[in-house]
Formats: sequence, structure tokens, C-alpha cells
Amino acid sequence: MIQSPYIKQAKLLIRLLPFLSGETDFALKGGTAINFFVRNLPRISVDIDIAYLLINKRDIALNAISLMLQRYYSYAQKIYPNSKITKKVMSDGKYLKGLIISTKNATIKIEPNFVIRGCVFPTQKLSLSPQAKLTLEEDVDAQILSNADLYAGKICAALDRQHPRDLFDILYLLKNEGLTYSVRKAFLVYLLSHPRPILELLNPRRLEISQSYMNEFIGMTSDEISLDQLIKTRDDLITKINSVLTKDEKRFIISFKNNQPKWELLEIEHAKDFPAIRWKLHNLAKMPKQKHKIALDKLSTHLEIDY
Repeated sequence: MIQSPYIKQAKLLIRLLPFLSGETDFALKGGTAINFFVRNLPRISVDIDIAYLLINKRDIALNAISLMLQRYYSYAQKIYPNSKITKKVMSDGKYLKGLIISTKNATIKIEPNFVIRGCVFPTQKLSLSPQAKLTLEEDVDAQILSNADLYAGKICAALDRQHPRDLFDILYLLKNEGLTYSVRKAFLVYLLSHPRPILELLNPRRLEISQSYMNEFIGMTSDEISLDQLIKTRDDLITKINSVLTKDEKRFIISFKNNQPKWELLEIEHAKDFPAIRWKLHNLAKMPKQKHKIALDKLSTHLEIDY
């Protein structure tokens, strides 16, 4: 059963979503997109996560994202004139990187993704799901990432930080559509774009999640989900994401790690233009040769693919 404090956060959030309808270079992503639009509100989400859709130079992107956040700040002031709005600024002090909006009843965060810019598949425009409309007493349309992009990012989050909210979203994916062709292809792009080494996502260290389950998850879902269910979901995800990769996809991962990517094996033509992927290749080229060989050997052993 969803508890009242989370409903209050969601109602605060939902009144701020219409702003994005005028921002064609941005799309909603993450748990809010999944649970309010794609799914029929199986859980509450309390963040507005935003993707920047254009692929361009870093300074141009950071400036565009910062200006969008400034516009969002002004919009939030009009919607909630008595709220406290905190601007989060990058360490260089030049660009905005997020907003925190607080009223007397609730607090939410607005956070763009600066690392992964661009999208694998075209965006979609969706309306709130029936249960979301009923519970939140609003009706909103939004441009959101494709289901494949949404879940590719969610899979990476579930393998990385392993938060119960991410694992819950994966539980619903595995119970329903599963790791489809498009989800798998998008995952490969997000995997290579991720700041962590590839092997650390494909074979992650299992983190302790009982505290976050107790403090940051219970009361957010319409149906009760046990900690054991989420831990099993994590294990299932790790097993399945490794087993569904084709031989060509594994060969592509190895070629990328070897800094000689065979893009034709990926079948996503524009992936090579993703800023995060180009930056990852740049860093691979700078790795000491011996350290790089050790990492490549470990990944090759894990994937059971020679290079």
C-alpha cells in the first residue's frame, strides 16, 4: 500500500511535469517515466529525471541543460510560489546541474543526466496511466524515452547502485516484456556509456540493500514486495543479462574494450557518436598497456570470447 508522504511527493512532482512539454530537446526518463506512464503506478517515484536528446559538444550541451534548468526554476516558482527552490551548481560554478523543490509537505529533485546524452531509439509521447491519473488527480502528457532506453538505463542502475527501487522496476520488466531485442541493444549502448568498467556492471559485487529497503522503499509500492524478492530479482537480472547476449554482441563488447570497436556487430549506427562512448574510448586509449591487458583478459574470460 502506498503511504501518504510518498503520495504528497508525487502530487508535488506531477504538477511540475507539464513544463517539459515545451522542451523538445529533453525527455522524461527513470522511475517517474516507467511507473507513471509505462506502468499503471505499481510504485511512486519522487524524482524528475531528464534526458538531453541532442548529440553535440559538451559545452553546448551543458549550457543547454543549465538554461533549461533555469527555465524550470522560473516555472516552479510560478506553480509553487511559497516553495523553497535550491539550485544545484556544478563544481566550476558555471552551470546548473539540478533543482531541489520543497514545500511544507514534500520535497522532490529535478536531475538531468549529463553523462549519457542522446537516445538509442525515438522518444514517445504518453499520457499518465489510469491509476496514476486516479491517485494523483492530474492528467499529463509527456515526451519520454523509448521503453528500450528507459529500461536500458534502469538495468545499468540496478547493476550499479542496486537500489530497491531500481530492482523493483526490473522485477516488473522481467515479469512482463523481458529482455527484448531492443532492450538488449539499448542496454549495450548504455553499458558502454556508463562510467563504471564494463565487467563491474556485467558481474557486479552484490551490495547490502536491507537499509535502503527499510528506509527508502517500504511504503512506495501498491503491492508489498519483500527484500528477498528484490535480491532474487538482482540475481535473475545478472544471470539473464549475461545469458541473452549473442556471440556477436559479446565480440562487439570485447572489440570495444580493446579500443577497436566493430560497430557493425552492434547494429546501432549512431552509437559511435554518443559523447559518453567517445569519452570511454578516449580513456581506454590512455590506460597503461599492462593495466588495459589485465582488464581485457578478465572481461574476455567472463564473456568466454577471445580477442
